[in-house]
Amino acid sequence: MNKNNKLVLLGGDLRQYTASVMLGQMGYDIQMFGVYGAKENTDTSIFGAEYEEALSKANAVVLPLPVSPDGIYLNCPFLNGREKLRLTEILKFINLNTVIVGGRVPMGFGKEAEERGFLVKDYFESEDFQIQNAYITAEAALSIAMNSLDKNICGSKIAITGYGRIAKHLERLLLGLGAEVTVAARKDSDLAWAYSHGCTVLKIGNGEEKGNIYKLTDGYDVIYNTVPNRLFDEDFLKQAKGSTYIIDLASVPGGVDIRAAKELGSNVLWAASLPGKYAPKSAGVLIASCVSGILQGEGVCP
Repeated sequence: MNKNNKLVLLGGDLRQYTASVMLGQMGYDIQMFGVYGAKENTDTSIFGAEYEEALSKANAVVLPLPVSPDGIYLNCPFLNGREKLRLTEILKFINLNTVIVGGRVPMGFGKEAEERGFLVKDYFESEDFQIQNAYITAEAALSIAMNSLDKNICGSKIAITGYGRIAKHLERLLLGLGAEVTVAARKDSDLAWAYSHGCTVLKIGNGEEKGNIYKLTDGYDVIYNTVPNRLFDEDFLKQAKGSTYIIDLASVPGGVDIRAAKELGSNVLWAASLPGKYAPKSAGVLIASCVSGILQGEGVCP
């Protein structure tokens, strides 16, 4: 696939806008609809003849990250709810040889598109992308703590629940700044790695160690959660010190009882889609690199 191909970018936030700029600089012919940050797109409806014609001539359609907030409608914050575009509507106007690229493509939409004969590529499934995106998330999460605390990170007592990509990056950043880091995880191998890096470790899970999570209720300045399971229930929040910030980085449904946190006035910060909020340029450059890699047949994120 050569770089003269026509790309249509639909929806998304500032990451998608940056990606469109980068892809244009790479030599692709770009058209955008409903992309947040595209000032020239202010009066362009995502519906209409121009949109339909662009899709019909596109060699690839680039959808945002995430593609959809609910699996039904396109993620399109630029329109502020004024219009909604069903994902299946996109399929009506594109040719079968058109490649559909997106981040976190809903299973139902992806399956339907493939059944109709379209080639669907999800760059979020790339391990390279997830590792690099996790670092952007970790750095953004660190900035949240810096802006929330009334003290230095150096010497602060900080816990991380889970030990995936984001947690590993966070651990390294926090240790580098002199924080006292506790890693709470289920796997013994994860705890061994964290311990070897200089962290205090705590085994959590559904067995005998289930109650260990309550050891985090006292003495911590910040708790970062990366586990998408309910770890911080009402009982935990009642016991936790009011000065402790819980920053939830986990994907839906998250790790905190939202209702209880609001009722108790807990210091809980829900930090979803951090790359798009804190570092859209870096995240957009990463997306553009991945999209270009897919379209050039490399299948990887450089």
